[in-house]
Amino acid sequence: MSVRTNDQILHDRVNLPRLVKRLEKSVSEDDWSDSSQRDTWIKAQGTLQRIRHARLLLKNVEVDDHGTSPASEHRYQRLRATLDQVEAFVTEIEQKAAPPLKRPIPILPSIRAPKTKAADLETIPVEATLIPTEDTIQSVPSADDLIPSSQIESLSSGPLAPPTLPAASSATSNITATPTFLQNSRALQEELSEQLALMATQLRRNATHFSESLVKDKSVVEAMQEKIEGNFDFMKKERIRLRDFRGKSGSTTCLVIMSILVVLVAFMLMVLVIRVT
Repeated sequence: MSVRTNDQILHDRVNLPRLVKRLEKSVSEDDWSDSSQRDTWIKAQGTLQRIRHARLLLKNVEVDDHGTSPASEHRYQRLRATLDQVEAFVTEIEQKAAPPLKRPIPILPSIRAPKTKAADLETIPVEATLIPTEDTIQSVPSADDLIPSSQIESLSSGPLAPPTLPAASSATSNITATPTFLQNSRALQEELSEQLALMATQLRRNATHFSESLVKDKSVVEAMQEKIEGNFDFMKKERIRLRDFRGKSGSTTCLVIMSILVVLVAFMLMVLVIRVT
């Protein structure tokens, strides 16, 4: 939670009554039925936003007011009651003028179904290979399963023919065949990745520019703060000088008035003496 300065506290205390009076005046004097229904709804939304801001100001003022008195408590309650009345009135108008909710048009029926070729749907046949286990290795073949010696001789005398292998061209073509929608999705993913990279670069530039602007604004604010503090000190000195001058000028003014009165009285006495004698 950030520490609020005295200027911010004074600013909130001054703005809170003004904002509440302005809201009460807008509700009592403005005609909410002249404009269109949409304009009335937008106006009510803006008024509700200002009411929320006024409630936030009231909360901050109450928190910052450490020495709360009965008079300030009564003032806060009166402001809160005024905000409740204004909010109830504006909420009722906002509900009456709210536009009807419309369901958006579905996008799914407008999307075309992907076209798939018959070659893309072909599956590659997989030949199963049997792996011998311990049971098959340890099992002893029977006499019927053994090859006779005559057949062994005929096999050894004849040439050995390599086993027929399936054509690799068809399998390779089936494996390398890529569906059209997969190519489209890959291209879409690459385009999205490029856009994300550009957005990240732009975001980094914006962050750098924002930090530089904050540094510049900080220097300007510090300079203004120094000038304001200097003006404040100067005004304090001038106030003290003005108070001293007012005291001195008051005493001299009284002296001048008394001197004039004495001269007038002396003149009148002299005139009276001359008349009598």
